[in-house]
Amino acid sequence: MADQGNNRRRYFDVGTQIEELLYSGVFKAGERLPSERELSDRFETSRATIREAIIMLELKGLVDVKQGAGIYFIDSPDKTRHSLLTPKSDIGPFELLQARQVIESNIAAFAATQIKFNELQDLKRVLAQQESEINGDSAKFEELDQKFHHMIAESTQNRVLINQATQMWSSVRIQNPLWRELNHKYLHESALKTAWIEDHKRILIALQKRSSEEAKMAVWHHIEHSRQELMKLASTEGSTAELDDLFFAQEI
Repeated sequence: MADQGNNRRRYFDVGTQIEELLYSGVFKAGERLPSERELSDRFETSRATIREAIIMLELKGLVDVKQGAGIYFIDSPDKTRHSLLTPKSDIGPFELLQARQVIESNIAAFAATQIKFNELQDLKRVLAQQESEINGDSAKFEELDQKFHHMIAESTQNRVLINQATQMWSSVRIQNPLWRELNHKYLHESALKTAWIEDHKRILIALQKRSSEEAKMAVWHHIEHSRQELMKLASTEGSTAELDDLFFAQEI
């Protein structure tokens, strides 16, 4: 793909170029934009990057994504919000999630061989606390979510792995402004929280069984679920399974 290794083809730069087209008069308010595939060809980048760019523009209030119908230009009067989504890096949430998927699934596999009984009990308590917040405080739910994943890394007793897991979480969930906006606007619905809890239960069961393979797969699929939810937000074609734009493997 043309955007691999070329940081000028990441989602923010593509999104900015699309935004310039919107305000240059190429498109009128209410008008349908080209399809994902056409935009991908036009900007010589993957459709995953186009979707990240479209999510950014949607959060800015510039476009309306209608599944099965297309992407429509909205002339947003709130220009002051646009700077809030300026990234600290050119790495989009899909790419960050991919890195988490690879690293954290392997950390969990190793954790399954090292975790102690009291650590399993602590994980179970955190999971129960998180479950009690499904319809409660979203900030507390997020805090407990982070704690659950961090405790798995800590159970490896390996400082390099612990630091890696901490850094990955910070890059994906804290430092990335696009993810913060997505999380605030879309990803705190009770149904999604319930799904994350069920994923965590599967991870805990795998760790209790001391099964490296099951723990690895449970974390892999947990992060895959997050990826799928993000893809849905920017999908205009009713499908997230196109082989030419997904750099996530469905299985490992």
